[in-house]
Amino acid sequence: MIHYYDWMSDVDRMEGVATIPGEISLFSYSDVVKGKVNLKPLQSPHKMDFILMLFQFSGSIKFKVDMVDYKLSSPCNSIRIMPGQIVSIDEISDDFDAHILMMSTRFVESLAVFINGSVSLQPGVKFDIIERIEPSQLHEIEYFVKALQHIMRDDRNPYRIQVVQHIIMAIFYSSDKLRRINDTDSVSSSADHLSRKFFELVKANFRSERQLKFYADELCITPRYLSRAVKERTGSSAADWIERYVVLEARALLKSTNMTIQQISDYLNFPSQTFFGKYFKRRAGLSPKEYRRIG
Repeated sequence: MIHYYDWMSDVDRMEGVATIPGEISLFSYSDVVKGKVNLKPLQSPHKMDFILMLFQFSGSIKFKVDMVDYKLSSPCNSIRIMPGQIVSIDEISDDFDAHILMMSTRFVESLAVFINGSVSLQPGVKFDIIERIEPSQLHEIEYFVKALQHIMRDDRNPYRIQVVQHIIMAIFYSSDKLRRINDTDSVSSSADHLSRKFFELVKANFRSERQLKFYADELCITPRYLSRAVKERTGSSAADWIERYVVLEARALLKSTNMTIQQISDYLNFPSQTFFGKYFKRRAGLSPKEYRRIG
């Protein structure tokens, strides 16, 4: 199976990290990670159970998210990785540097009281992993980083977590792309809530439940209504998202584990290896054996 990489607890203990332990950590790659942290585990596909945001300001990096290749050969980019996404790092240049922000799911959920389900924190929405940072935005980010570091290190302040929450909100809402999405978003709050609940259910059940009816029944709505609401919110149907979760997990298992194809088929609760092979090939364009050989 694809393992979660418990990086956050290790980073919390490192010198130079501004942190509220178990909730949020902030540091620069060159100050904390470079030469001090074993990055080898990150070269294999893994998952995180926290939100990771990087604000790259020098060097280059090659990585995969959900088995899709990304390469940033120039600075001034932000990278946002959501909990449960499958991540691996292929290459980091010697001059790479970035501000790195790690937030627990519990901390992010606490923001919902203030941001009312902002689109940037939802799975499956039309939001890019990479966003280009304009030079003028770099000054804003540096200001936010310094403010966060100052507040997070002041453990005598009884309101520091509340102050940090509001600074994080300011970072989200300073995003040009987020403003554009919200400006054009006409989806009702009920559809928004429904989509979030759907993705929570899929994440927990996709290995054993692939029928749309199961998720619709759990949400007490019809399959047709669920599919329409999710497609309006994300651009893809609910059934398509279920398939994506299944095939993505299969691709990662084929690439990063020694499990046999039969074992993967069993783990994903397919009735037979043959059925799994046809399902995988229809979505990935290759049989599991072919994908493993060339992957």
